Amino acid sequence: MKNEPKQVAVTLMERGKDPFGNWIRKPVIYGKTGRVIPGLVILDGKEVRLEDFCFELRHYVDGKVRYVRAGKSASDAEEMRRRLAGQLTAKAIALAAGVTIVETTERKTLKKWAEKYIDTKSVLIEDDQLKRIKHVMALFFESCAKTYVDEITKSDIINFLRHLATIPVYRSARKAPSKRVQAGQIRRRLPSAPRTISKRTIFSYFISARAWLCEGGVDRAVFPPPPKYEEVEVTVYSPEEISTLFSLVQGNLRIATLLMLKCGLRRREVAYAYFSDINFADKTILVRGKPEFNFKVKNYAQRYVPVPDDLIEELQQWQQDHSGQLLIVQTAKGKPELRMIRSLKRFAYLHGLRCGRCEHCRSGHPECEEWELHKFRRAYITAIVRHVDLRTAQAYAGHKRITSTERYLRSASASEGQKRVSAIDWTKPFYD
Repeated sequence: MKNEPKQVAVTLMERGKDPFGNWIRKPVIYGKTGRVIPGLVILDGKEVRLEDFCFELRHYVDGKVRYVRAGKSASDAEEMRRRLAGQLTAKAIALAAGVTIVETTERKTLKKWAEKYIDTKSVLIEDDQLKRIKHVMALFFESCAKTYVDEITKSDIINFLRHLATIPVYRSARKAPSKRVQAGQIRRRLPSAPRTISKRTIFSYFISARAWLCEGGVDRAVFPPPPKYEEVEVTVYSPEEISTLFSLVQGNLRIATLLMLKCGLRRREVAYAYFSDINFADKTILVRGKPEFNFKVKNYAQRYVPVPDDLIEELQQWQQDHSGQLLIVQTAKGKPELRMIRSLKRFAYLHGLRCGRCEHCRSGHPECEEWELHKFRRAYITAIVRHVDLRTAQAYAGHKRITSTERYLRSASASEGQKRVSAIDWTKPFYD
């Protein structure tokens, strides 16, 4: 029984570099209030400040010393020490009383839970959403060194948010887009200084991480309120931009953007649309999943969307010109066209349609930020909510919640209301 006190002892240690650059491991120093003094240890009888330090828990298993990483937060490390000491003490008391302790479940590690979570979500969500969740997990592991799910504290979440705020936005180093249809060369990626990811993206990453961790057993109370961001106005293409674009654009890009603008289809819905989905008699198009391409409709709800007369005529002619083709828009090899955004950016650059106001245009980057595919869909919904009832607009747009459609019910813009405001006679009572 000589080693019994040693078996339950848990010591909080600090591991870091001393003033001479050597790695050392020493017990922490507690202040008069009983709190840990971070970075301060006793070395050769003198108090020394450590650089680049972290906390560890020292305990013994079968007489052999073991070290457990405890992060860089003093309060969290001390809490881990108390928890581990309590667990070891309970085991020692039970052993002395002849009580057998059966551990029914193992502690859940973050990495194993991440793998299980991804495996579960892989059959429920689309590939692009799955990639986003994997990216969020990778960012969380960069900021958190904890091993187990039950070790996550509020400090870890705060560090994760701080880490997100430092992630740079990357861009291609190319100064002009390739004129080739398939540009196969590898492009270097450089940070677009001094930009970092937006607050809206940080909010989205935080929500994804919270859903993953809470489902794994992390107490929701450790999460701070979601970070706030400035809600931007819904941007759509102006009539002049639409008129100019469709007076020039031809081929796949024209048909794809017309389906987005006049039917409100999403990018991937256009890429996987069949000619057989179009009912030329009823002038509608069915938006549905394509299991052969592993494509699932967002919200898992098929929908019929009306097709305007002029677009029906153009689609009929397009089908005649591409007889035997399965997909409405496809590559030269017969595969779904998933690079339409590159084609749109290249087209805007080559035809001088860049806005000249966005940061890319000001810095000489060829890809104007104002030209994007989803903007066509936003223009469609903005127009459709003014011509049909809100429930019908929700069905055409494929929104799960009506609040998503209500966002497009904007009041008249400032430029639209300027003439009405100018007509007000401010010398008369406002109620006349």
